Order: sequence, then structure tokens, then C-alpha cells
Amino acid sequence: LNKKSVLSLAAAASGFDAPKRSLVIWDCDGVLVDSEALLKKGEVESLAEYGIEVTVEDCVRMFSGVSPDKAIENFKAETGQEIPIDFFPKQIAGSMDLFRAQLQPLMLETVSGLAKIGATQCIASGSPRDRVELCVDVAGMRPYFSSEVVYTREMVNKGKPAPDLFLHAAEQMGFAPEDCIVIEDASSGVKAAQAAGMEVLGFLGGGHATAEWYQKAMYEFGIPIVHKEKDVYDYIASRTVFIDQMAPN
Repeated sequence: LNKKSVLSLAAAASGFDAPKRSLVIWDCDGVLVDSEALLKKGEVESLAEYGIEVTVEDCVRMFSGVSPDKAIENFKAETGQEIPIDFFPKQIAGSMDLFRAQLQPLMLETVSGLAKIGATQCIASGSPRDRVELCVDVAGMRPYFSSEVVYTREMVNKGKPAPDLFLHAAEQMGFAPEDCIVIEDASSGVKAAQAAGMEVLGFLGGGHATAEWYQKAMYEFGIPIVHKEKDVYDYIASRTVFIDQMAPN
């Protein structure tokens, strides 16, 4: 099958009349790689060293999918305490070795498969740039994501749930917001994508996304949600017009 045939079959199988999106924007933690579960365990252990007792679910609720400044706000709102000033710098530094040793990809086959049929893809992550770049390398995704198509929190004034990062990524990639589809695992990321005027696909296949309350919060957005990598591929392929297919025959 050629690229157009693959796309047509995917669209027909999905029930959509025609594909509509042109740029695939990936969140990183919890979507491209199964990093959130690793991070939350480390956060619980680190806070315990400061005498602060929290659970993995507490950390998922307060910290997942948001920038450090928003995480600090969430922590104070929930606990009434100020988070230790060196907590996030230590966590970021410690997570690098953890990722090198234990990080697992979640979307390698999908990213590779989409690249083979001509999809334009980039990353827009609220995590620190060094860590996102490490995730790309460890997960074996560097052939599909050069540094030029990796966009991170440091590039904008406001992180998720503000739309700034997604809008910046789309602008740099040369696409209008309405021509983008975002894959997200967290409420803050969904809010950011919706505020940017982009279509959102929710993915709940990461190790951190198993709690009932977490999944319920995502389903309340009324967006399409999938739990398996194959379903991510099928959905995106059915909704995406690829650049080489837009050229005149």
C-alpha cells in the first residue's frame, strides 16, 4: 500500500469522512515515554527526606503535567506549606540518572510508523529541556525528533495550562492552531491545547494514569481518549493530512 492508501483505509476504519489535521504535537512525559510513574515515586521519597509525607497519587495530582511554578502553587494550595526551595532542582538532577537506567518508551512504534507515512511531528513539553532531550535519546526517538522540533517550558512566559507552549510550537513549525492535533495525558495539557484552539487526543496508557480519579478527570473534558499505543496511531492516521500528500499530483 502507498501512503495515500494507508491514510484512506485508516480514515474509513475510524468512521471519519476525511482527515483534517496536519501537525502532530506530542507531550513527552506520560505520553512518549513512561516517565511520570518514575518521577512520582522519586518525588514521594524526596519529600519524605524533608519530613513531608505524601502519596504517589498526591504527587500525580499536584505535579503531573504542570510547570514547576504551577506545581509550587498546587503544593501550597493542597498542603498549606511552602515546598522546599531546592526540591525541584534536586528532582530534575536526580531524574536524569533514573531515566538513563529505567525509562521505557510508550510511543516508539507509533512515532516511527507516522514518520514512515509522512506525518509532521514535534514535541511540546512542560519539562526541562535537558530532560526532554534525554527522554528522546533513551527512548530511541532521536531519528524522529531533532532538537529543532523539541519545544519546552523555557521557551515561553507561561507553561501549561496556559496555551503559550503549544502556540509557540505550532508557529515555529509553520502551522495554524486549527491544523494541529495534540496528544496529552494530563488535565493541564488538555486545558492548554483547548485554549490554543487545537484538537486533543487523551492518552491514558502510562503507569501514572491508572487511578480512577485521574481517568475520570480526563474523561470529563469530553475529548477522545485511548489507552493503547495502537489506538493512538489509528486515531492520528485517520485525522492527519500529510505534507507530501498536499502537493499537486
